[in-house]
Amino acid sequence: WLPSWYNQIVDSYMTIYAQGKQKYPNFVEWMEKNYDKFLESHAISVALRYASYDFVESVHLINMHNVSEKNNLVEHFFCDVLQAKAVCRAIEAGATPSKSNVGTDHEYEQLAIMAKLAGKLTRDMTKPQLLHKSAVLLQKKIEETNTTTLPPRICPSNALLEKIFQKELEHEKMYFHDWHESHGGEHALKQSFDRVVMDKFCSLDVNEIISSGLLDDLSI
Repeated sequence: WLPSWYNQIVDSYMTIYAQGKQKYPNFVEWMEKNYDKFLESHAISVALRYASYDFVESVHLINMHNVSEKNNLVEHFFCDVLQAKAVCRAIEAGATPSKSNVGTDHEYEQLAIMAKLAGKLTRDMTKPQLLHKSAVLLQKKIEETNTTTLPPRICPSNALLEKIFQKELEHEKMYFHDWHESHGGEHALKQSFDRVVMDKFCSLDVNEIISSGLLDDLSI
C-alpha cells in the first residue's frame, strides 16, 4: 500500500504544491526519502507494537492474499475472521463504511502543477476543479501522443528496490511461511515484485515531458 499512502499524503498538500510553496515530489522521490519511515507504519511493525502492550489480548495478521476475489477486506474481516453474523449480513445487504481509505493516482495533477509553475499552462491550478480538468486533458494528450510506447517514466534505484524486496521476503517467510512456500517461495515473490515495479513504483518523468515541448501547443 505504499502508492496508496503516498497518494493520500500528496492529496492533502495539493494547494500548497500548486502555489509553489513546496516542491511536489513524485512517488519515486518521496519513496527514496520516506521508505524507512513507512516501515514504522507498516502492518508488521504496528502488529508487533500492539502485541507488546499488556492491555492487548491478542494480535493476528491477515494475509491479504487470502482475501477472495468476491470479498473486499472489510467483508473478509467481519465475515470470515470475526464471523460477526449481524455485521456480515449488513455488508451483504449493501452496507459500507462511512469512510473509505482509498488513494487516487495523482500523476497528471502533478504534471499539471509542475507545467503551470514552469509557465507552460495558464490555468489557476490552486482551484481543484480546474486542476482536475487540466489533469484529464494532459492525460488524454499524452496517451494520444504515445500510442505505441509508454510515456517517459523514472523508477526507484536498484538499491531501494532490493531493500523493499528483501523486507517483503523476510515478512512472508516469518509471518506467512506456509503460504509463502506453497505459492512458489522466493522465486514467485520476485516475479510478482518485478511485475509490480513498473506499474506501481515508477512515476511519470514530469521534467522530461515538460522539456520535450509536448505541452507547448496546449491552451490550458
